[in-house]
Amino acid sequence: MKEKINDSDYEEISPTAIVTAYPRIFTDIPYEKEIYKWLNTNCKTELTLYKNLAPEMEARYKLTNKLLNNSKIKQVLELASGYSSRGLIYSKKGYNYVELDLESICKNKLKLFKDINIMIPENLKILSGNALRKSSFDECEKHFNKKEPIAVINEGLLRYLTFEEKKIVAENIYNILSKHGGIWITSDVTPKKFIKSQDNALQDFNKNVSKITSRNNLNDRFENIEHIKKFFGDIGFELIEVHQFNEMKDELYSINKLNIIDDKIEKTLEDAIVVVMKIKD
Repeated sequence: MKEKINDSDYEEISPTAIVTAYPRIFTDIPYEKEIYKWLNTNCKTELTLYKNLAPEMEARYKLTNKLLNNSKIKQVLELASGYSSRGLIYSKKGYNYVELDLESICKNKLKLFKDINIMIPENLKILSGNALRKSSFDECEKHFNKKEPIAVINEGLLRYLTFEEKKIVAENIYNILSKHGGIWITSDVTPKKFIKSQDNALQDFNKNVSKITSRNNLNDRFENIEHIKKFFGDIGFELIEVHQFNEMKDELYSINKLNIIDDKIEKTLEDAIVVVMKIKD
């Protein structure tokens, strides 16, 4: 399959980056309002946008940051980074940061940073490629110090891939971590129960996402934690931490300042998880 990968087959996922960029304007995450303003002007699409997605997106972002901070690792590879400001923020803190995404998103991101007068630090690389391609990982690896570990991060990629494709991405991550050491932080092990609670909280959310991309398929979701452990364990990973989004509830601007919360949103924060994995000893 690796030789048959066609990047255009995955471009239909790209608009979902706008769907997740919008609710971040209701958070206190830096740059997100400016980023979405540019997207709204320059990338108009017929998308259904959800303000009430803000607690989920904010919790996912901040929990991932917390786990990255706890790791003390200063080299980061973020896959399918979309229009997130994380790479900009962490590179300004001195991290060696590489973002990998499809060509259309990378072009937009570089242009939007230029248009809103954001200088890209030298230690932030925004590279176009495909996480299913080993060659894309090889290009990313050129920008890392070989003697230091890497934290691989992804928030919105695997949920749109088949299990065969998930396996290819995981194998690529395994290969780079086997050389550098480090960890993999991901919220992309979406369990089926989370999709159900998400649909209860956000009317027709997954139905509308499926109008954007045919890759939003419930059959491509993990059944439960045991399924996650087995799938990645067979590739060579050990699941070392599991965290629920609601661990970040007290730190969410969207909840505590804007009061975007109800029982159904609360359930999504309970069912959604971020996991940390490393290569088995």
